[in-house]
Amino acid sequence: MSRTTELAICFADICDSTALFEEYGDDKARDIVGRVLDIISDVIEEYNGTVVKTIGDEVMGTFPELVAATSAVTQFPQAVQRDDQLAALGIEIRVGMCYGSVVQEDDGDVYGDAVNTASRLVDWAKAEQVVTTAATLEPLPDFFESRTRNLGSTTLRGKEEPVEIVELLGEQSGSNLTVVEGGGPDPAMDERRHVLSLHFDDETTTVEEGPLMIGRGTKSDLQIPDSRVSRMHAVIERQRDSFMITDSSTNGTYVQIGDEEVMFLHREQLRLHGSGHLSLGRHVDADDAKLLRFECKTLS
Repeated sequence: MSRTTELAICFADICDSTALFEEYGDDKARDIVGRVLDIISDVIEEYNGTVVKTIGDEVMGTFPELVAATSAVTQFPQAVQRDDQLAALGIEIRVGMCYGSVVQEDDGDVYGDAVNTASRLVDWAKAEQVVTTAATLEPLPDFFESRTRNLGSTTLRGKEEPVEIVELLGEQSGSNLTVVEGGGPDPAMDERRHVLSLHFDDETTTVEEGPLMIGRGTKSDLQIPDSRVSRMHAVIERQRDSFMITDSSTNGTYVQIGDEEVMFLHREQLRLHGSGHLSLGRHVDADDAKLLRFECKTLS
């Protein structure tokens, strides 16, 4: 049996792996290749992805959430470089990613144009590059633009129309995030500041710029331990004088602003204002311990 679904597809490939076999011999080279693929596979699974298969010196993975996929693939080169056993060997990898509709078999294998595009992208990429298409990045929050570099348009093998290629750069998530336990911050500032406070489980997380990643995964800035919450469920970031929430989850986000009707977001954006509640993966219940309460303020 097979089904059609939307997934992010990635391929990660070891550059010039044949040189490893020439330099170290078959047994040691196989061990090196295996360790690289294991490290990449661990990152895929850490971000709620699935390792579909390994082929020679290449890993193929899928992700149900585009934000998680984008964050994961940018970690691949650094994860390999940080490994003590591999650091001195100068191992380089290249990565291609695409998001789109695919046919998924019961065993997890996938087929379709997005798979073909991701495969062509990894062939196109240079050493230590993580590349995707501009179309893949369109649904992502604006802050991802600062982590990209446009490489122009090219014609990939097997495609008639040119494709706009974008390089994904290293992630700097949460660099402007301040976390305060038990109460909000009160720093002295000369200028008016726009601040969003999130209250959850007796803690207050204060966002002035963002991005703030919310989810149940360990990579989230605000971790919510609930099976209905995706590993990287939603992102909050400031845009000018207000804050936007972007849902990237499987089960969606319910938002209530003031006394307004509850709104359901599923891979959509919403501008937050005033105060209200966020409920991840379940309908808003004012008595629910998993509820996030937010408040937008302007400080002078």
